Amino acid sequence: MLDIQPVDAHAAHGAAHADSHVMARSAVTPLFRNRNFLRLWFVAAATQVGGHMALYAMTILVFSTTRSNTAVSTLLMTYMLPQVLLSPFAGVIIDRVDLRWAMIAPNAVRAALMVGLALAGVSVPILLLLNVGISLTSVTLMPAEGSMVPRVVPTDHLEMALGIFNLTFQASFAVGFAFAGPLLVVVFGPSVVLGVVAALYVAATVVCIGLPPAPPEVRPADHLRRSDAIQPIRELLDGFRAISGNLEIERPIIVQAAAAAVAGVLGVLGPALAITIGLEPSHFAVVVLPLGVGVVVGVLGLRRLRRISHRRIAEVGLMAFGALAFALAIMAAVGSVLGEFATSVLPFVIGAAFAAGAAYGMTAVSAQTALLEAMPSDARGRVFGVLASIVSAVALLTSVVAGPVADHVSAPIVVAAVGLAVAAVAAWLTRRSGPRATVSESTS
Repeated sequence: MLDIQPVDAHAAHGAAHADSHVMARSAVTPLFRNRNFLRLWFVAAATQVGGHMALYAMTILVFSTTRSNTAVSTLLMTYMLPQVLLSPFAGVIIDRVDLRWAMIAPNAVRAALMVGLALAGVSVPILLLLNVGISLTSVTLMPAEGSMVPRVVPTDHLEMALGIFNLTFQASFAVGFAFAGPLLVVVFGPSVVLGVVAALYVAATVVCIGLPPAPPEVRPADHLRRSDAIQPIRELLDGFRAISGNLEIERPIIVQAAAAAVAGVLGVLGPALAITIGLEPSHFAVVVLPLGVGVVVGVLGLRRLRRISHRRIAEVGLMAFGALAFALAIMAAVGSVLGEFATSVLPFVIGAAFAAGAAYGMTAVSAQTALLEAMPSDARGRVFGVLASIVSAVALLTSVVAGPVADHVSAPIVVAAVGLAVAAVAAWLTRRSGPRATVSESTS
């Protein structure tokens, strides 16, 4: 007979944690010796960080030139609308071309268009037109990068590679929009930042040339092109059917959509809020930097909340994010009343921005994890397609509406209203039912 001894749960957890670190190191080391993976990773990092830097620089440039929140909304719409409308069909194109060229061509075109943006200066109509072109070239770039990963990474290292790419995507906002973009705008100005982004796109294009050819896979002879064209719509409808009535899937999707609404409004009205507290639009970095630091701290802080369900963290985090957005709006309104003493509220704004970033980081990661835990494995692609569509549509809608409304009332009022509404949605979600146990809790 087997001599079964009682096991210390904490010791077992520690051993498992140590084993996971060993396994992670054993998977990461070969990846960083894989030159093609490193090339692909550089391309993703350079284009994502550069894209966020460009978005920040263009936001400052447009608002400084026009002093119009509507103009900033239009800027975001010219980039996001093509993404929302055409992303479901990007795979149709990607499946029919060499993946390497599907990355080389968009990056080369984006580099040329970014040079045009840098030279356009304060010509807002030209800037918006070129921004549409950049968005159109970006539609196929991200799915091409994702499809290229399995071509350059062995199957047993694929999960770790995708994890690294996901972390890079999450970190690109903090690096590009919250750190590098604001710093370079303050020191050199928006046009120089756009020139730097053009250089990053040129470097990405050159590195793409070093990737191996990746021709389209052989497709069945009876696979009709017409059915391919409507397949994304069918899969999207299947995704909506998969989540319909499933509360455990619907809740994290609602959380992520609501968080995107607040983030979109803050992105559009951020420069206007900066003015109310006595800052120039180009000094909006004073608020964005602590926001970015807060995101990183919030994500790292999730390690200390392992005993709380991911769903509950996401909902409480969303409630805090909405409340902190409301607090930022109140501080901005107070600053507008104080006049020349408006900067006296700046320390409170910085603290609230840091806390809001931490709340957003916890909300986004926890909601994503809760969604993964709840969805059936055979429907992940379709559910994520629905998630991308809903989040993009909500972010686009709030971004487009926020600017014109703020021009007619005020930026603090709009931010306060959205913050309160999102906090109310989060409170409603938390009351619908108790938190579901996490996987780790149910197995311990």
